[in-house]
Amino acid sequence: DLKAPLRAIANLANWLQEDMADKLTEETREQLNLLRDRVARMHDLIEGLLVYSRIGPIAGSAEPVDTRALVVETLDSLAPPADFEVEIAPEMPTLITDRLQLGQVFANLIGNAIKHHHRSQGRIRVSGRDLGDRCEFDVADDGPGIPAEYHQKVFMMFQTLKVKDYSSDTGIGLALVKKIVAEHGGSVQLVSKEGEGASFRFTWNKEKDEL
Repeated sequence: DLKAPLRAIANLANWLQEDMADKLTEETREQLNLLRDRVARMHDLIEGLLVYSRIGPIAGSAEPVDTRALVVETLDSLAPPADFEVEIAPEMPTLITDRLQLGQVFANLIGNAIKHHHRSQGRIRVSGRDLGDRCEFDVADDGPGIPAEYHQKVFMMFQTLKVKDYSSDTGIGLALVKKIVAEHGGSVQLVSKEGEGASFRFTWNKEKDEL
């Protein structure tokens, strides 16, 4: 129901641009493009809210997960730029858990590290270790870093650090990460200083059957 009006607005914008192509100025073309971008962003916000609302334990979803293989698979789907170096620790834990939800966490954290990097070349390191009853993972980058005053804000719904006329960032990704991690008995922490990169460290409880 929420998406239907958005589709209508997008169609109207397209029709206006087609029917009045010879009468539009550069300014009005820019405004129509901005309108379509806002519609697309609203669509992404609705999709993000739907995903957020559905997060929760799913019966029978636990399976053995080789986390190194999962990160490799995640990188394949993200297709980072050729100039980005992504290093995966050679030793990563294997645990019984929900593969899809753990994959969502890695996809959001690695995707953010790529998207918000301030250079065309970058380096990301993913590591993990077994702590007995839980595992700890770290996704670190050499990006612009995040000032201390924003360390809590980035995990809030719809919060972004930059305001742009055109932006695909909905501000939901890290809120999703925090909720998914919490559903699996863990916590997520940001370690970062401005100009010194960022490290997102999270814990993830093992399934009881594995203990």
